[in-house]
Amino acid sequence: MMRVLILGLGSSGGGAEAAEYYLKLGHSVEIIGSSEKRENEPMVHLLESKGAIFIRKDDLMDSVEKADLVVKIPGIPIPYLVKKKATRITNDIAALLENPKTEKMKRIIIAGSKGKTSTASALSNALNALGMRAAFSEGLGYSAFHLLSDIENDDKLYDAIVIEMALWQVKDTAASLGYTWPRIDIAAITDSIPIPASPSDFTSEGALFIGPWVGRLILPRLLKEKMLFSGIIPRTKVKSYPSLGNPYRTKPGTELAWECLKALDFGRKEIHKAFSSYKGIPNRLELIGMKNGISFINDSSSVLPLSVAFSMRGMKGTAVHLVIGGTDKSNADFTQLEAPLDEAVSLTLLSGSFTERLIPYLRREGLKFNGPFDTMAEAVNKAYETALSHQGGRDTSEIILLSPGAYADEYFANEFERGAEFRKETQKILSEKR
Repeated sequence: MMRVLILGLGSSGGGAEAAEYYLKLGHSVEIIGSSEKRENEPMVHLLESKGAIFIRKDDLMDSVEKADLVVKIPGIPIPYLVKKKATRITNDIAALLENPKTEKMKRIIIAGSKGKTSTASALSNALNALGMRAAFSEGLGYSAFHLLSDIENDDKLYDAIVIEMALWQVKDTAASLGYTWPRIDIAAITDSIPIPASPSDFTSEGALFIGPWVGRLILPRLLKEKMLFSGIIPRTKVKSYPSLGNPYRTKPGTELAWECLKALDFGRKEIHKAFSSYKGIPNRLELIGMKNGISFINDSSSVLPLSVAFSMRGMKGTAVHLVIGGTDKSNADFTQLEAPLDEAVSLTLLSGSFTERLIPYLRREGLKFNGPFDTMAEAVNKAYETALSHQGGRDTSEIILLSPGAYADEYFANEFERGAEFRKETQKILSEKR
């Protein structure tokens, strides 16, 4: 059994994900957190009930010296003394790559400042269509400890993992790995990144995962020339995109995904067939279908209030029936929900600790709501009933939007299962004659 110290819960709940992962493995878990958070956060009480111990900031260094592993959380810098005293430091992606069970998998990293999610999603979908069981580790607002929990389950066997990484995550993970990465089969870069001046320069993001551990590097043509000039990687390992034979040269996401599949030795015809089944990023503003002028949209990957606001901004002028609520892992700031809650035609709540905090806010603001409901079936059917009633027989376009703004752990295994449940219940409504 290890002693694991987690440096806070984090604004997106990454600390809670890490704590639950290590607790399930039977390790001793301590979390640095303020006494105020102990009083106010439902997630704190949940983690304490599972065996986690919250410690004061004054006891940090003592816990660092006793810990076998210190876990860094995104957005929380590590103090110099912690770096100096810690036996070992990791983050979610470093822990994923170092897990022995991933050694037999193809490891593919999609990095850059834009286009990462669409590329990684298209690639993982195509790999599954081609018969390779591939897992997709999203970057924004997610922790790779989600995927690690699946990997530890012997029923969840994967042939490949596709990891989306922002440039700051590349830098963060490289530091956690001591600037020496485990084997990476393909590192694909979507756009420009800072290039080091020499092989010994570790200050630029471009140097942090470019080394003998990389099997194939795929990157834009102009970046390839800069990379080769710097001398940090052999020419034989570098491939530029788009290549002349790439039939998806004008399609963001699938363009780079096609190059990755070619690097894995898949043929043109089978890649084209695999892409034909791709319907977009699952659980990200995913249109499930339409009935009686009402569209059903699955945005289950919305785990933060800010994500709800972003999704709703794209639907201005449309009647939106919002399905919201779930598990609070980040002490959510409800001020970010002011606009979307006010603009929604109706609100249907999913049960959870986030929802328990949200209800008093809704009542103070005089906002009516349905629920909360423990099951997705209840929530979807109530939202649909409300939408039909609001239409009043008029032929107007309306939307039922699942955008929870919270995690899913209390009533679903994760956000992906929550999205799958929404999809299933929506399909039932679409197939019914009513």
